[in-house]
Amino acid sequence: MPKPLADMHVPPAIRRWGGRVGLALIVAIAIGYLPGQVLRKDPRTVKLTGQLDELDAEARQLAAANAALARDIEALRNDVGAIEDRARADLGMVYPDEVVLRVKGAAAP
Repeated sequence: MPKPLADMHVPPAIRRWGGRVGLALIVAIAIGYLPGQVLRKDPRTVKLTGQLDELDAEARQLAAANAALARDIEALRNDVGAIEDRARADLGMVYPDEVVLRVKGAAAP
């Protein structure tokens, strides 16, 4: 004759303590493992993060330089004064009735 199911009953105290021990193990593993992963950084990650920061700074500088060049291009397309200033500075051009005085020892801009 098979045993009745009532004999297979686990006392509540054992279940309660088993659950507590299991939960304590999970908490101990979480406390021991997770903060170590957060605080401990891989040297490769640190190196790549530094390189990424440098590249971001370089990209910002290049974007600013490109914006300045775009402003210069737009000014040369639309502003006669900008064209005249560029011709005078870069090419040394003057109007026909202007007199040019060159001073020795003076540095050209």
